[in-house]
Amino acid sequence: MKVQKDDFDGSLIVSQSPVSAASSMKEAWHTLGFEWVQKFPDVVFIEVGVSGITNVVGVAFNVDGEIIENVKQASSLTKYGDWSTRRLVIPIKDFSKIAAGKDVKMKVMQIDTYSVSSFGSANSGAIVNSKFPPFIEKLKELNAWPSK
Repeated sequence: MKVQKDDFDGSLIVSQSPVSAASSMKEAWHTLGFEWVQKFPDVVFIEVGVSGITNVVGVAFNVDGEIIENVKQASSLTKYGDWSTRRLVIPIKDFSKIAAGKDVKMKVMQIDTYSVSSFGSANSGAIVNSKFPPFIEKLKELNAWPSK
């Protein structure tokens, strides 16, 4: 996790680079990163990735049976490389549900297809599980984490 100030306006940025969001080798190999920006305190920007060169058009989450589909695109295009990634934006309250989920399925949509990976406390193999707590703690320090 990294905390920095925006060079343009001095606002605070808390970010976690994308890491594996798949709990096993049987699943699609996805990455998930996230960023909170002081200028936009009610949302979290997420960066979703898939291995290879493909268009990432969207993402949805199934958090312990609750479907979260209100994830809007925050970038015009997919970034290509070894990983194809897309920046999206989600309300912080929905992000808090994802971060606290026991069994989270992440559906990454590409053109005419999708793939699914899982993380959360019931899915121990996903690296992203260990990245939520320090991010949340920092937002709590900044009084930016939603109260229940």
